[in-house]
Amino acid sequence: MPSDKKLPVSAEPEPATALETAAEPLLSERPGRVHWVVVMTRSPQPQDKTPPGATLLTRWWHPRDRSWSENAFESLDHAIRLFVDESGWVLRQQQALDGPQAHELLFEARREDFSRPSTEQILHEVGLTPEDVADLMNRVDREGEAPL
Repeated sequence: MPSDKKLPVSAEPEPATALETAAEPLLSERPGRVHWVVVMTRSPQPQDKTPPGATLLTRWWHPRDRSWSENAFESLDHAIRLFVDESGWVLRQQQALDGPQAHELLFEARREDFSRPSTEQILHEVGLTPEDVADLMNRVDREGEAPL
């Protein structure tokens, strides 16, 4: 006989992200053939080479490069914003998995989203390395601070 007892509601609310999943997962506002991208996230491990402040690693298959793309982020919201704002993807589904910082994100993308040059390629074309950009950002942060 099934029990009519309800499980207690968790005292801790789910953390909210700045973006909601798309309202109609089967309807698309963008023309062209859909390419689904599954992004898995996890906490950085001691053996991972991550920049200071990184609390989350993402991993997804890049069809153009035919390799795994792995990136470090400050937060889940930061990662989602990059994929949506810079890559032009649409977040279709998001779910938390067992484990610290473990999530599965499903994005709708288009083939042309993968033909754009990577950030590293753009930096290389203008004569900068990722390390040069990190040094420049650190300098901007230091100079932008108010004197004590």
